[in-house]
Amino acid sequence: MTVVVTDLDGTLWGDDLVVRPRTRSAVAALAADGVPVLAATARRVRGARELLAENGLALPIVGLNGALGEHADGTRFHDASFSAGDAAAALAAFARHGFAPCVYVAEPEVDVVLPPDPSTNPGHVEYLRPSARVADDLAAVVRTSAVYGFSVLGRPQDELAPVTASLDRAGIPHDFAPEPKWPGWSVNAMPAGVSKWTGIRAFCASAGAPADAVLAVGDGTNDLEMLGAAAWPLTIAGSRAAQRLPAVATIPPPEADGWAQIPGLLRRHAAA
Repeated sequence: MTVVVTDLDGTLWGDDLVVRPRTRSAVAALAADGVPVLAATARRVRGARELLAENGLALPIVGLNGALGEHADGTRFHDASFSAGDAAAALAAFARHGFAPCVYVAEPEVDVVLPPDPSTNPGHVEYLRPSARVADDLAAVVRTSAVYGFSVLGRPQDELAPVTASLDRAGIPHDFAPEPKWPGWSVNAMPAGVSKWTGIRAFCASAGAPADAVLAVGDGTNDLEMLGAAAWPLTIAGSRAAQRLPAVATIPPPEADGWAQIPGLLRRHAAA
């Protein structure tokens, strides 16, 4: 059984966060053929689920770049948090350079803990606010809570570069890339050993599907590991992933309904 895994931003939808009708129909066609479609995203699971619902879709989700995974009904199939030591080291890497990051948790009504003066873009803060709480002492949060990620979005590249160097020295995996929504760059830190692919493997195990029959499509640097591991990788034409993986087949961007090609590609592959 093939599993189709899709990134969201820049892949399933464009900057307007709208899934085009032909792409929605393609997702429905795969479901009708018994092909599971899994979303794998840097977004929080709750936030991704809300955006999918606004587009009339209910999909299982691997969120926070692979740290958490939930089926469409909210049942969790994957949970990979920082060790206490690594969480403290990651926070210190941000704080050492004057940054107060968003700290991602998995509490019943809260996805993220914000410091009183967050370093992330103000628009990001407002987006997070409904699912956030504020804590004066982030060090206490990482000592006492399961932590799934850290982020600062929409800051100048040269300001964030020292943070990524400190994360490297601490052995904390991270994605550092241009921010698509707000001006500047963004850094997202993940638990050791975590990537979208680890969450995808967990989904396949929970669904009884082989992880060696995955079609994966993405556009960003945080998609590179899953694209490298997938049996059938696809990138979005003109994307950073396509630039890094020039030998991989591409589909057009979401504004051109490139995703809608996937059911036909699968059918032709099965008939070959």
